[in-house]
Amino acid sequence: MQISEAQPNQGNHTLLSFSGDAAEIEKLQRLCLDSHCLIQQLDQQWLGQFSLFQLAALRQKWAQYFGQPNVQLTQIWRTKQILWTGPGFKFDLTVDPIVYAIINCTPDSFYDGQPSQALGQIMTKIEADLANGAAVIEVGGKSTRPGYQEITPDEEWQRIAPVIAAVQQEWPNAILAVDTNNADVMQRAVASGVPILNDIDGFDNAAKLEVVANHRPAVVTMYNGRHYQNDVFETLNQFYQETLASLEAAGLTRQQIALDPGVGFSHAKNTAALDLFKLNSIQPTMKYRAPIMAGISRKSFMESKFDYPMAERLTSTLLLEQLMIEQGARILRVHDVLATHKMVNLFKGYQQADLLMAVRS
Repeated sequence: MQISEAQPNQGNHTLLSFSGDAAEIEKLQRLCLDSHCLIQQLDQQWLGQFSLFQLAALRQKWAQYFGQPNVQLTQIWRTKQILWTGPGFKFDLTVDPIVYAIINCTPDSFYDGQPSQALGQIMTKIEADLANGAAVIEVGGKSTRPGYQEITPDEEWQRIAPVIAAVQQEWPNAILAVDTNNADVMQRAVASGVPILNDIDGFDNAAKLEVVANHRPAVVTMYNGRHYQNDVFETLNQFYQETLASLEAAGLTRQQIALDPGVGFSHAKNTAALDLFKLNSIQPTMKYRAPIMAGISRKSFMESKFDYPMAERLTSTLLLEQLMIEQGARILRVHDVLATHKMVNLFKGYQQADLLMAVRS
C-alpha cells in the first residue's frame, strides 16, 4: 500500500492519497471505518481527509489490518506532531490535550479573587488540581482583565514568590508557569526556576525578550486584541508572525512557543463577536505549527452573548473548549481542573471508540 499527502499544510486535517490492489483497499476501508473516517475513489485514486485524531487511530491500528506499520504513514505523522517543550518538560500534544491550571494570587481576579488569599488556601487548591489532572500550575499575582489596576513589580512578585517556593518544596516535579506582563517579574520567576512565562502582551518589548534570550523558557504569547482596528484576521495573523519572529530571534524554537488568541481580553467594540471570531481562529492558526492555548475559562462573553451568568459558565466553557480541541487547541487554561480533565478523557474516549466492535463480536 502506497500513501502520500495529497495537499500538504492543511493544519488540523490531512488529505491522503492511497494506492493498492483490491484486497488492500478493502482492508483500508475497514480500517478507516474503525478509525472514524472514510475514503472515496476519485480519478483512479483513493482519497481520505483525516483529523489528527483520525490519523493517530489510522497509524495505531494499521498493523492490525496489514501485518506491519506503514513507513510512509509514520513519516507523515511525524510532520504533524505538536510538541511543547521547555526546561525540564516535554509534552506531545498531538492528540493529548493538557489541563493548565489557573492559580490566582490576587484580590481582584474576575472569577476567584478574594480580599485575602492565604498561602494555605492556595496550596490546598494546587494540591487538588495536581491530583485532578493538571499538567501545569500557573500562578499570577496581578489581574489583567480588561480595566485592571496596575501594581508595582515588587507587589506582584511578593504575592507569587511564596507560592512558587512552597510548590517547589512540596511538589518538586510540578511544572510551574507565571502569568505576568512585567519584565522584572519574568526575570525573578525564571531565576527561581519557573520554566514557563505567559504574557498577555505578547513579549512586546526588549526587556522581556532579553529575559527570554538569557533563560530560554517556554512561553505563552497572547494576542489580546486591545489594539484591534478593523480587519481582525489580518491583525491576528500579523501578531502571530511578529511574535514568533521576535521570540525565535531571542533563541526559542517553535516547540517552545504556545500561541493564545486572547479570548476575552479585548477593549474593542462588539467584543463578544470578536471573541467568537478568536474561538474560530484555531484551525487557520495551525499553519504556524506551534501549540495553541484555549484560555476561555468562564469568560464574560458567555454571558453577554449567550446569557450564561458566572455560576453557569462551566457548561459553556467545557463545550467551547471541546470545539477548540477539535480545531487544534491543545493547552486548556482553566479554573475547573477536574471537570476539564473529565471532558478531555471523554473526548479522547469517543475518538478512540471501536466502530467495528459489533461486527467482530
